[in-house]
Amino acid sequence: MTEQEKTKRAREAFQRGEPIDEGAVRKVILDSWKRSRSYGLTGRTADKRVIPREELEERINQRQLFYSIACPFMERLYDFTTDSGYLTAISDEEGYVLRVFGDKEIMSLAAANGLVEGCNRDERRLGTNGIGTALALGMPIQIFGEEHYFQLHHNWVCSGAPVYGPDGRAAGMVCVIGTNEKVSFHTLGMVAAAAEAITRQMIMYDAYEESERIQNRMGAILETTPYGLILLDKNLRVSQANYKAAELLGVKLEHLLDRSVWQMIERTSKSEKNISEGVTDWDVIVESDGQQRELSITVSSTHMGEKVMTFMRSETMRRKVTRFIGTEARYTFEDIIGHSSVIRDSVAMARVAARLSTNLLLLGESGTGKELVAQAIHNGGTRRNEPFIAVNCGALPKNLIEDELFGFADGEGAGRAGKFELANGGTIFLEEIGAIPLDAQSKLFHALQEGEVCRVGSSRRVRVNVRVIAASSKDLLQAVQNNEFHADLYYRLNGLSIHIPALRDRQGDVRLLADYFLRKYSEYSASHVTGFTEGAYLALESYGWPGNIRELENAVERAAYICKRDQISRECLPGHITSAGASTDAVGDYGRSENSIQSRERQQIEETLRKCNGNISLAAEMLGISRRTIYRKMDKYSIDPSALRRGGR
Repeated sequence: MTEQEKTKRAREAFQRGEPIDEGAVRKVILDSWKRSRSYGLTGRTADKRVIPREELEERINQRQLFYSIACPFMERLYDFTTDSGYLTAISDEEGYVLRVFGDKEIMSLAAANGLVEGCNRDERRLGTNGIGTALALGMPIQIFGEEHYFQLHHNWVCSGAPVYGPDGRAAGMVCVIGTNEKVSFHTLGMVAAAAEAITRQMIMYDAYEESERIQNRMGAILETTPYGLILLDKNLRVSQANYKAAELLGVKLEHLLDRSVWQMIERTSKSEKNISEGVTDWDVIVESDGQQRELSITVSSTHMGEKVMTFMRSETMRRKVTRFIGTEARYTFEDIIGHSSVIRDSVAMARVAARLSTNLLLLGESGTGKELVAQAIHNGGTRRNEPFIAVNCGALPKNLIEDELFGFADGEGAGRAGKFELANGGTIFLEEIGAIPLDAQSKLFHALQEGEVCRVGSSRRVRVNVRVIAASSKDLLQAVQNNEFHADLYYRLNGLSIHIPALRDRQGDVRLLADYFLRKYSEYSASHVTGFTEGAYLALESYGWPGNIRELENAVERAAYICKRDQISRECLPGHITSAGASTDAVGDYGRSENSIQSRERQQIEETLRKCNGNISLAAEMLGISRRTIYRKMDKYSIDPSALRRGGR
C-alpha cells in the first residue's frame, strides 16, 4: 500500500469520526484536519469565492513592500521551473492569493481548482492546504495529495513558507504548486529559502530608508537600493553589478563586469573563508584611484551556487543597523545630573573606565540609571563611533536569550545575526546579567574568552570585537556563592566594577533631578508648570525612593499633568510620597541614618500593600516601581503581604 493510499484511508476514517492509527498520517496533518473540522468544514464543497479585482488591487497596495519584493523572487523561481509542471504563488498574511506565475496549461488546471488571483486559501476556509496550513503553523510545510482536506485538491502537491516583515509578524506566503506526479522533496527547501530571502530583504529595505521600491528585474541586481550589489558566478567573477557597487568600489560599471573578486578585495585566507562560508557585516579596505574606502560587506549564496555581495560604507552600515534595532548611545557624562559626593565618585570612576578597553560591571538597584552611565562610558571612549547595543536580559524569555545574543542559523545556512554580531567593533550593554540561565552563561563566557560567537544551530564561528558592559541589581558575588552564577563569567565581566548609588543616598540631588524632569514634561502640562513649592521639595526629599530615579521621574511626570497651578505643591504628589514625609521637619531628612531610611522604606511598602489589600502588582504600580523591585524589597524586609490583607493576622 502506498503512502497516499494510507493517507486516503486515514482521511476517510477521520471524516467518518473513527480513530486514526498512530503513524497512519503525519501528526501535523492530523492536527490540521482537526482544526479544519472545528471550523465547520466538511471536506466536500470547497469555497471558491474570489474577491473583486478592485479589492485585490487595494490589498496589493496595502502590502506594497512585501509584494514588490516577493514578485521578482517568485517570478524568477518560476523561470527556473518552466516546463516542469509547477506554478508559483504569492498570498498575503490572510491567505488571499495576490499573484500566480505559471504557463497556460498549469494555470488552467489551477483555476479549475479555484487557485486564481483573488481567491482565499486560509485554513479556516479551505482546510489543510499548502498556503493556509503554513500560515496557521508559522513554518514551511509540504502538503501531499490526499493530505489536503478537500477532495478537489488531492491531485496536487503544495509547498508553502511564510514570509515575515520587519515587525516580526507574518507579511504573507510564497508557495510552489504542482500535480502529484511532479513531487519533489527539494521543492520545500527551495520555497523556504525564497521566503527567508524575501524576509531578509524586507528587513534590509526597512532599515535603509533611502531605498526606493525594489524593481522586478531578471537577475540579482536591484538598482534602486542604496547599497552596492554584485553577483559572482561559480568562478567568483562579477556577472552582474549595480551602479552603486561601482561607485563604492571606485570603478566604472563596465570595468567591473567580468572582473575577479580578488581584483577588488585582497586575497587572504580570511577573505577566502568569508566568501566561501558567507558572513554578515565584514569590513574591508579597498583602494582605487589612490583612495582608500572602508566598506562593510555581506556575502550570501544562491541555490545555484552563485554569491551575492552587498556593499555599504562601514560608517553608514553601523549607523543604520543601530537605528534599525532601536538602540543607540545618546547620553554623555554631561547628561548625568547630580552634585552629591557619591554620584561624583561614580562618574569619576566611569570616566576612567571610558578610557579603558576592559569589560565593566555596573552594580546598583533598579532605576538608578545604569544604562545612562553605560552610554556615557561608550561615548567617552574610542568606540564612540561604533554600535552601542543594549539588551535587557531580564526582559527576555529564558529560552530565547541565546538566540538574541548569538543569533541562530536555519537548515539552509541562513538565519539571523545576534546582538554580539551587530555590536561588532562597539559596545554591548547587558542589563540584568544575573537573569541569564547557567547554560547560556557558559556560552557567553566562551564568547568573551575567545572573542567569537557561534549562532544557535550552526558550527561556524564568527570573530567579534565587542566591549561588554554588564549591569545587575542583584548581588552577583552572592549569586556565585549560591551556584546561581558562574564564577569564571563573573570575574571575566568584572574587569572593573562601578557602583551606581541609590537615589536615597544622593543627598541634595533630588531637587536637581526633579527640576530636570519638570523641564522635560512641563510642555505637556495644561497649566504650564514652572517649578515646585518648598513643601513639595521637602516631601520629595523626605521620601525613600525604592524605585530610585525611575520612580522620581514617574512622580514628577504625573504631578506635571494633574497640577492646576504654575507650581507643583505637595497635594499634586502621589499620596504614598507625601505621607512618607509627613513627619519630617522643614530642614528635610539629610541627617537620617541608614536604619531610619530603611525603616521608612519598609513602612512605605507596608502601608501601600495594606491600601492595596496585599495586591503586590497594584502596590508596585502605586509606588512607581517594578514587580521585580518590590519583591526584592519585600524579601529584604521580610514583608508578608498576606498579613497586610484585610482580615489577615
